Amino acid sequence: MVKTIIAKVRLLSTAKATDREFDYLCPSSVSVSRGDVVKVPFGKGNRERYAVVVEVTEEVPSLTLKSILAVLPSEMRLNEEMLALCNHLKEQIFCTYGDAARAILPSVVYRKEAKTVRLLSLAKGVDAETVLSKFRGKNKEKYLSLLQYLSLSGTVQEKQCKELFDLDSAAISFLSKKGFISVSYEEKARDPFSDLEIDDPPPSPIFLSAEQEKAFATLKKQFDRKMASAALLYGVTGSGKTQVMLALCDHALKEGKNVIFLVPEIALTGQSAKLLHARYKDKVTLIHSALSEGERRDAYIAISRGEKPIVLGTRSAIFAPLENLGLIIIDEEQDQSYKSDTQLKFHARDVARFRCAKNGAMLLLASATPDIESYHKAITGKYTLIQMKERFGVSKLPKVSIVDLRADLRRDPSLLIGEHLKDEIGQNLKRGEQTILLMNRRGYRRFVSCIDCGHVIRCPHCSVSMTLHNTGQKKLSCHYCGYAIPMPKTCPECSSQRLSAHGFGIQQLEEEVRERFPTAKVLRLDSDTLSGKSTHETILSKFRNKEADILIGTQMVAKGHNFPDVTLVGIVMADSALYFSDYRAPEHTFSLLTQVIGRAGRAEKEGRAVIQTLNPRHTVFSLAAEQDYEAFFEGEIALRRAFQFPPFCQLAQFTLSHEKEEEVLKAVKDLSNALERELEGEFSDVKIIIYGPFEATIYRVKNIYRKRFIIKYKNNPRTRALLERIMTKGIDLKSPVKLTLDVGPSLI
Repeated sequence: MVKTIIAKVRLLSTAKATDREFDYLCPSSVSVSRGDVVKVPFGKGNRERYAVVVEVTEEVPSLTLKSILAVLPSEMRLNEEMLALCNHLKEQIFCTYGDAARAILPSVVYRKEAKTVRLLSLAKGVDAETVLSKFRGKNKEKYLSLLQYLSLSGTVQEKQCKELFDLDSAAISFLSKKGFISVSYEEKARDPFSDLEIDDPPPSPIFLSAEQEKAFATLKKQFDRKMASAALLYGVTGSGKTQVMLALCDHALKEGKNVIFLVPEIALTGQSAKLLHARYKDKVTLIHSALSEGERRDAYIAISRGEKPIVLGTRSAIFAPLENLGLIIIDEEQDQSYKSDTQLKFHARDVARFRCAKNGAMLLLASATPDIESYHKAITGKYTLIQMKERFGVSKLPKVSIVDLRADLRRDPSLLIGEHLKDEIGQNLKRGEQTILLMNRRGYRRFVSCIDCGHVIRCPHCSVSMTLHNTGQKKLSCHYCGYAIPMPKTCPECSSQRLSAHGFGIQQLEEEVRERFPTAKVLRLDSDTLSGKSTHETILSKFRNKEADILIGTQMVAKGHNFPDVTLVGIVMADSALYFSDYRAPEHTFSLLTQVIGRAGRAEKEGRAVIQTLNPRHTVFSLAAEQDYEAFFEGEIALRRAFQFPPFCQLAQFTLSHEKEEEVLKAVKDLSNALERELEGEFSDVKIIIYGPFEATIYRVKNIYRKRFIIKYKNNPRTRALLERIMTKGIDLKSPVKLTLDVGPSLI
């Protein structure tokens, strides 16, 4: 029997039940290697699908096999580290192999061509004056000038030629058809920094304080061991952690190692991009979701070719195909946005740990308010703990006032700014100093109801009330599916004209600020004010350049920003996130308050902060005011130990979803039965705790009903095997219901 070269492939897009290897013949005309991305015919209709080659063998095929249609360029190949990462994610977060591969290898890479520019040059043997001597057209002089220019300059971009000689595409086409000029194409990478208004000053030397130097020396020593390791750089806001991180980046590059630098939100990449680009010039590239498809593709290709040793970005940048990886930095590591709730439900920190282990690299986590689990790892010796307790230079921590808002509300329930905060803002305006006001709630009013019948106007597609927005024309919007309608004049239930808006939102705060401080220049930063990838930085730059006195914002204004002239921070409704159903609500509230308070007084001027609350005795507020993370941690870790929450267990969440509620309810019974059957049978040795089924906090979103089970378990091979079995056989394969499993979920 004749042996044949066979490629075993994994499809990039497939259901969990069919997530397995498929065999294809390798055509003799192409070379196929492990890690290649290939195009294959699949199924009865032979639809073209993309797949990753996981093994190439030489054997006698037992069946008639289809052949690979095409192999994509080598830049799109997954190396051994990335292939291992696909397997790791499949095992740890129960995704398909293809889900992981698509996150590493975005579809834009193989769907789009590279950007090219048209180049013009004088055709061989052409003499400009001789060719045009008999030409009598109106553009003769322009044509002659162009040809003479090309004879002297060689190859020039078509766009430049058109601008110089006032020619259009038809004229260029005419000259090309006549054989006067040659047209060629050149691949040109798009510049993700083009909209950031970077003036590229020369990189300034890094001067470290004694405390910073001590922190850097410890990190450098750990890095120089050239072994997989992790460290937590825990420092108060304004302590200069960024300078220490840059010094470590410098050292990694000097040692010939590549770096991934993660920030939590796109709003922070502008400031970080300017800082890193000024220092490292063309060595750095950007990856985040607001880039165009072409920009993401070009970044991926440049990284694959080894042209960009530093990758800056949000959580998706953790998949950057850097070879020779030596350092991963995760700034503001406690931030919730590092956890993905999309198709691939990964945490960037977990992927970073895997990549550092594979590369013998160093993971550096940095925060003023570390994740509870990260700090627990640090104090128990799994991470190296480096502390910075002093603010850098002359800046001091701001003085914080905790204000009971109830007395103000009794005087006027409609006001958001109490008398104390009002006076502080007034003083700042008189002194020409800047103010940040935080209100972590979008919109104008939270909901609209009828005074006569009590009907609350709800989204027809989601189980939530619609939020009133006031952007010139009042409208009601759903923050979950985007559905919007003009503000109705009558109640849709009883036709009453007595509709009333309730609750508070950031647009109302902006309106109140403008009314109470009419001479102040005000900017607002939230998702409703953003329309493009650079709008974050546009607003922040205006504020940094003192084009506004007051910046009003959601959590986007809280983290990482350095505004030297901000001396006052006001937290308008500090209670808003404290009572969510997630067990991490106190942690998230403490972190947000501590971070935003830290925006004040970062230069020579003294900083102040005002926390407005309905519960001034809550320990979260007093500890955030004192920036006492250690005391907060001790209280939180005691509660988690008592109730067995992470880090003392692992949490996972099964979600069943479909547009027909009856199908979801049927699948819930299937899943309950499957869990019971497996725990009484093959997996009777596995100890887990099951909560549910219960409705998701928002039961219906975009017309999809959702039911959930919460699982507490120990992360070991037996438990993972049980969860994998449930994911593949927990409900009827013919069921239309979607079953997902989220490890470390948000429980709100």
